[in-house]
Amino acid sequence: MRCAAELGVITLAVLFTAASAAQQAQGSNDQVADPELLTLKTEARNVIVDVVATDKSGQPVMTLDKSQFEVFENGVPQQIVFFERHAGEQPAAPSAAKSAVAEAAPLPPDTFTNIPSTPAAGPLMVLLLDTLNTRASAQSYVRNQLLNYMKKIPPGTKMAIFMLGDNLRMIQGFTSDPAVLKAALDGKAYPASRPISFETMVAATRGSLSHFANESTDLAIDIRIRMTIEALTGLANYLTAIPGRKSLIWMAGSIPWSINPDFSLVTTVTGRADYSEDLKKLAELMNLGRVSIYPVDARGLLTPPGFAADRSPGFSSASMARNNGGTGRESGAGFARGELNSQMALGSGHISMNSLAAATGGRAFYNTNGLSNAVEKVQSIGEDYYTIAYSPTDKSYDGSMRRIEIKVTDEKLRLDYRRGYYAYDPAKAAVASPLISSNPLRAAMVRGAPDSTAIPFHVEVSQAARQPANADDRIGDRPADLKGMPVARYDFHWTVDSSAIRFTKQPDGKHAAEVDATLAAYDADGKILNSVFARLPLSLSSAQFAALDKSKLPMKLTFDLPGGLVYVRAGVLDPSDGHTGATEFPMMVRAAQTQAQKPVAAAGGHS
Repeated sequence: MRCAAELGVITLAVLFTAASAAQQAQGSNDQVADPELLTLKTEARNVIVDVVATDKSGQPVMTLDKSQFEVFENGVPQQIVFFERHAGEQPAAPSAAKSAVAEAAPLPPDTFTNIPSTPAAGPLMVLLLDTLNTRASAQSYVRNQLLNYMKKIPPGTKMAIFMLGDNLRMIQGFTSDPAVLKAALDGKAYPASRPISFETMVAATRGSLSHFANESTDLAIDIRIRMTIEALTGLANYLTAIPGRKSLIWMAGSIPWSINPDFSLVTTVTGRADYSEDLKKLAELMNLGRVSIYPVDARGLLTPPGFAADRSPGFSSASMARNNGGTGRESGAGFARGELNSQMALGSGHISMNSLAAATGGRAFYNTNGLSNAVEKVQSIGEDYYTIAYSPTDKSYDGSMRRIEIKVTDEKLRLDYRRGYYAYDPAKAAVASPLISSNPLRAAMVRGAPDSTAIPFHVEVSQAARQPANADDRIGDRPADLKGMPVARYDFHWTVDSSAIRFTKQPDGKHAAEVDATLAAYDADGKILNSVFARLPLSLSSAQFAALDKSKLPMKLTFDLPGGLVYVRAGVLDPSDGHTGATEFPMMVRAAQTQAQKPVAAAGGHS
């Protein structure tokens, strides 16, 4: 994206008398490490493990300190170099400065803010509704259970909803509004679906699944496994770009592969393909992104097939009756074989769920009719956890499996944490992976990401007075993509809380800082439509700085949007300390080639 000077007609202006002087100076180059950013950066060199400790009643235990933990890698003691306790208590009340910005609520029309109406609680939660591996009869059950959970979801819970069918789609980006989440499950929200990229092979074979379903069960399962792994990999890539710990609740009727309890050893159910390396990479990517998987059996409490309500013991199904001479009865040996096979398949699936959960620090839930209770349990145990980091004594990065064991002084506590990692060369991995970026604004601008609140702001949207003059007149970083397309031009007026910006007093007595601002517009499928970026260096006298503190920091960005439903993400960055502010909102744009159109701004307020 280009800066304001390169765009020319795009302005980022401070609306007071010091504007021109302020834009002459450069911002402070002092860098202060943000703890969250430091954690992400050190992950390439250190091993980071999130640990959930619960007592015998399942309640989180948050009274442990660093001295009570021991860490072992392949049986060798390791020195803990970082320890942090994350308690799911309500955050402190906002400062007076932030309250002043928020006091205008409820917001006027077409005005949006990243200031949460409810304080955030706990880590990020992701619901993955798997229709690919779940029978239709169980899907409605899952939906009803989740709607029940939405009635009692703790205030401030940040959650996103994805669905896996013939592809992976974002149904709802991260939000802490239960009404929005409920609307997404009800299908009443905006169609905010975002396909996550699959590998070419999966895209080519997706349509073949139904074709082979009746002809080759093995091949159909192979395709389903591949689709599931690639979808989870795409989701892991997306979540890795978002800082912090994430709890991924995977609602599925079955896990399509079989995993041994030792996750380093993987077997397949078909024998046609070996998915060991794919599953290892998936687990490593989940761990890199601090994603803990909580598989939930969407079938609920299962009854052994031979004792189901629609089948009496000793009597076979119609198809089995035909194989028994039409008597309608099956032998005791046949009944026993059928029950043994079904129980082995069920046990294998549950072992796979446990293994996947253990590999990523999660927990599996099955044989329960309370799916909503399972989600509630994940919420409860996920709010309270510890983060530990250690630098491995074994520096031979040979790609081998390193087993992690964590002990605490109280042996009665249950610990959930990832049980290992693969010792790939961190230097090569850092170069090859685009997932960890040195620019925190990039993560804040990911489509559907949770709001970033370190820098509070409001943004008011209005249609610009001067609309595009012709088909070639386009404002934004993607003029070629919009050339000839009907668009509408909008002004975005920001009011940024200046108390959240780090100013440095210079030897000449002036106060210096820098604010970076960006806007990005996406379509419903997550494709970026247009964007704009501008940098504002500030150098203010003491009087100007005092005036700024009272009036807040006003700014303006202008760019063009194509017609239809678009999702706009607005973000600001203080590069001196890496703090960001960001929010996302939908807009219904009525575009035209000329200025003769009625002003139509955003589709309602947002808070």
